[in-house]
Amino acid sequence: MTKKRVRSTRNLDPIMKKVTLDQRLEALRKQANELSILCNIELGMIVFTPGENNAFVWPSLIEAKDSVKKYLASFNKGNLEKLERHDHHLKKIKMVEQKENGETLFNQLVKAERRVDELDITETKSLLKLFAVKRSKLDERKKTTKCKC
Repeated sequence: MTKKRVRSTRNLDPIMKKVTLDQRLEALRKQANELSILCNIELGMIVFTPGENNAFVWPSLIEAKDSVKKYLASFNKGNLEKLERHDHHLKKIKMVEQKENGETLFNQLVKAERRVDELDITETKSLLKLFAVKRSKLDERKKTTKCKC
């Protein structure tokens, strides 16, 4: 089967755009149907067109909803808990990296290797968090030294 040559210029006529879109969607629907039959899979398409309220849904809206519900139901509770544990672990790693990054930036600023106006917003936020932690540690130290006197 030979492929048709695709025209590379954009057509600004809205009627021609609609005709081209309808033709391409029909070809895409045929290919999706063939793929679902050959591979024995469930396949669905939802295509939104700009400026229109309706969407192209294949094979039908009801079947698409059922497929999405089946997909979402396939996630059992154990998998969701596992994902939550991974997410929690990744957040911990990110916090450690931010802390290390903040300390590195602080040392570079002290040694005059970098200037404050060269920092981007994430680096500035990292430094502010570091300063808040250091400030709280200093305040705790002051309280403990006052109590001993």
